[in-house]
Amino acid sequence: MGRKSRRNNDTMPVIAVQNTDIFPTAIYARLSVENSGKDDDGAAIENQIDVCKEYIRDMPDLQLVKVYQDNGWTGTNMNRPAFDAMMDEVRAGRIRTIVVRDLSRFGRNYLETGTYLEKIFPRLDVRFISVKENFDTYRTDGSAESLMIPLQNLINDLYAKDISRKIHAVFKVQKEEKTFSWRTIPYGYEWNEDHTGIIVEKEQSEIVREIYRMYLDGTGTYLIATELNHRQVQTSNQKKRGGNYVWSAQSVTSILKNPAYTGVMAWGRSKSELYRNYSTFHTPKEEWAIRENDHEAIISQEDYDTVQELFERSCERTKKALERTKEQRKTCVDLFKGKLFCGDCGNRMYYTASVAYNNKVYGRYNCKSDEMRRTGCSRHNISKKRLDSKVLKVIQSQMDLALEYEKVLLRLRNSEYRKKREQKLKRQVSVVSGKLRSIQERRTRLYEDYTEGILDIEEYSLAKQTYERQADELDKAYGMAVEELRIFEESISEKNQWIMMLKEVDRDMDITQELVDSTIERVYVYEDNAVEVVMKHRDIFDFTKDYVEKGGGLNE
Repeated sequence: MGRKSRRNNDTMPVIAVQNTDIFPTAIYARLSVENSGKDDDGAAIENQIDVCKEYIRDMPDLQLVKVYQDNGWTGTNMNRPAFDAMMDEVRAGRIRTIVVRDLSRFGRNYLETGTYLEKIFPRLDVRFISVKENFDTYRTDGSAESLMIPLQNLINDLYAKDISRKIHAVFKVQKEEKTFSWRTIPYGYEWNEDHTGIIVEKEQSEIVREIYRMYLDGTGTYLIATELNHRQVQTSNQKKRGGNYVWSAQSVTSILKNPAYTGVMAWGRSKSELYRNYSTFHTPKEEWAIRENDHEAIISQEDYDTVQELFERSCERTKKALERTKEQRKTCVDLFKGKLFCGDCGNRMYYTASVAYNNKVYGRYNCKSDEMRRTGCSRHNISKKRLDSKVLKVIQSQMDLALEYEKVLLRLRNSEYRKKREQKLKRQVSVVSGKLRSIQERRTRLYEDYTEGILDIEEYSLAKQTYERQADELDKAYGMAVEELRIFEESISEKNQWIMMLKEVDRDMDITQELVDSTIERVYVYEDNAVEVVMKHRDIFDFTKDYVEKGGGLNE
């Protein structure tokens, strides 16, 4: 079966193997939060994967590359970590087929699922297979068979909301009758012997008491977390899952605000209702269901109430300060939203704007990874003024370089060096493509030998694995060769995007949101305040620089 032609898409470049019947394939499996370890048919997530693998084994044109699984993620929202990672590989051209056990594993939201099947996947030329529904986008023609898919999505969407509605109804009865039970045990407690209730855990309960004492003595949540991390006190996540989980101001705050430490069970402090399209949100105290004397208290009611009063006062002070300085802070805008990362740990940096006693506004970017995530990165920052200045200097230096490179490129465009470089790259693509076609032909003959009984299943499987490994290596080499040729052709042309981008910038302009959006991909800030700027069209720049330096230099 021949592959479908790839549609041109300037904003979404895809490198793929041309003229081949082998599809690099990903399995996607998902288990929702509602199902407690099993999907709707009573099968675990491993079963979904096994079903897909079995299907792929019987399809000689499918080559399994990777399995992606979102365990504990609802199907009503497409923002899931494994799904996002898979789509990154799809857009990079490394995945051309997605296989799921059934359509509901892919998603239960009718509109979003339909958008992927009817618009996104066809645009990316991605083949989608649902084993249970016997649906394959490369075997449909838009007729009645295809029309059943949106209908199935609608059923899945309604089913998800129906589940949520039923669960909510059950919880409502439990709330009224106060028959609800513990789902997550608070830090400082553990299950009793028969798992009917919770009892005090000796070591953790002492940590809880210490956290309350420190906060009542005036120590802030961040300093409390720092102290616990310094002493290497184990967190609840470490106890459950292991790993390098650390205390944060947020985890300390959650303990200080949890009424469970006074011996009560407060149910309904947060809520998520799919049938109303609500994501998780905190509910007001009046809506909680309280069961008094549920378990042994760790903290007195008096200390707990005092802590809540301190939080409320702090919150009010913050609100007043923010309201008072609202207009001043509007003048100090974060120009790098979504683009700024810590160069040491790779995590996002956070922006804050504050007003000093002289009524001047100061912006600052902070790496809070040590406080918020499982990392040993230090808590460091850089001022907005310094970052703006450093980034602007990088942009200006790139502008000067672009003007010099453009002159050299003009001289090299019809040179002998250009012709030799182009011939070498085209020959490289041709050689790898020929080897890849040869492997694919051998694999096709291998399958024919198996169906005709010349090879038994063991011989076929062993040879198939060898060919798949060789094809995978050649596939990657082919993609790299094609990409290198594409960048070369763009770099030497008059439409060099890196040069065109910088020629549109006024060298004397100040740094603005428009300038950042049009030229900057990412910015990394290191602990010593060193700044690394990743410009847009970085691949074009790197190749242009290499080509210019090797082809003629800047001094000729």
